[in-house]
Amino acid sequence: MWKNWSGSQTSAAAMANPGTVAQLQSLVRGAGGVLRPVGAGHSFTPLVTGSSQILRLDRLERPAVISSRPGRARVNANARLHELSAALGNKGQAFRNLGDINVQTLAGAMSTATHGTGREMPCIAAEMTSAQLLTGSGDVIEIRGEDLPGVQVSLGLLGILLEIELNTVPAFNLRRRVGVRSFEQLLGQMHNNWTEHRCYEFFLLPHSGKGVQISHDVTEAAPGKSPLDLDAVGLQVMKIASALRRVHPALQRQVLALMMVLQGEEDYVGESWRVLSSSREMRFNEMEYHLPPEAAEAVLREINSLVETRHPEVWFPIEVRQTAGDSAWLSPFQGGPRVSVAVHMHGGQNYAGFFRDCESIFRAAGGRPHWGKLHGLKRQDLEALYPDLGKFDELRARLDPKDLFLSPALAGLFRP
Repeated sequence: MWKNWSGSQTSAAAMANPGTVAQLQSLVRGAGGVLRPVGAGHSFTPLVTGSSQILRLDRLERPAVISSRPGRARVNANARLHELSAALGNKGQAFRNLGDINVQTLAGAMSTATHGTGREMPCIAAEMTSAQLLTGSGDVIEIRGEDLPGVQVSLGLLGILLEIELNTVPAFNLRRRVGVRSFEQLLGQMHNNWTEHRCYEFFLLPHSGKGVQISHDVTEAAPGKSPLDLDAVGLQVMKIASALRRVHPALQRQVLALMMVLQGEEDYVGESWRVLSSSREMRFNEMEYHLPPEAAEAVLREINSLVETRHPEVWFPIEVRQTAGDSAWLSPFQGGPRVSVAVHMHGGQNYAGFFRDCESIFRAAGGRPHWGKLHGLKRQDLEALYPDLGKFDELRARLDPKDLFLSPALAGLFRP
């Protein structure tokens, strides 16, 4: 039984784990139903469910870094981000930017437009310069030029990514600074902070009136000792505080206030990919929408009010980031920068009502969803949000004419 990281998506489909491209081609050419490739399972959407067979690609024989030159590397599309980061580091190279989870495969991260944060930093998919793809006909082709914007963000609908060539930068160190600020400070200063820092994000902590901001800036300083990872401890405290709310709301606020005092300030230096990543031990489900920057403040105030007045059961932090624009046809960042707002619910909680209420706010503000996170969009919604959807449809018809990679859930979105 396959299941995603949070356990919210499952599939009893047969699973194959080919070791060579020839074996993979044989599986594709002999398929009698829908095939879906899987990576680390860190998507919350039903990208895999409903398929006839699941393809694991972690045994395919190829090195993490296949070739490299200054500013460019060709890598194994199905290696994990932390494996690729270490391998690139050994060659003096690095990803320009990464998200705060690095256990996903590169193919999965790019295909869902996974991103980090930074006003001038695009999502990972925008770094793709060419790719080797196994199509629905079982042919291995090279993607570049006019088809590239369709493949950069493709949800596994065009075929199976085998190799990816991408932009890199010289390996670098980042200085990470963490501090507690009030809700009003965070909203009032967020756009200035995105201008002043290479990478900046913040987490609003429900029912506390405060949040935690995190900045990353390039430094020539040598790496220091990593501080204790307090994220998991903080989440446990917030979970306990939420339970105390049922006794009296004041108890929750008192516990959260004490936690904020103990948080203190954090300042350390490390390799970029190590500093950007965090471990995620507590399971949750997530919805994230990408908003026009000018709409962010009003949306955050409305979401905060929603939590305080209608959803007191919500205690997971609300994450806020910004990503530069790009030109991929299905990228949520197509056409300009977007501020991303992510809401979460603990894996043991019913998220449906809260996410539904949040989504109405996000959509009213012109938001586009993260492809790997929960949303309720239909085909007609995509047509309004993505002006190049027709180009993607044509490319999919050419590369997967038999709908081999079109699962039932995706068919509702991508079958014209």
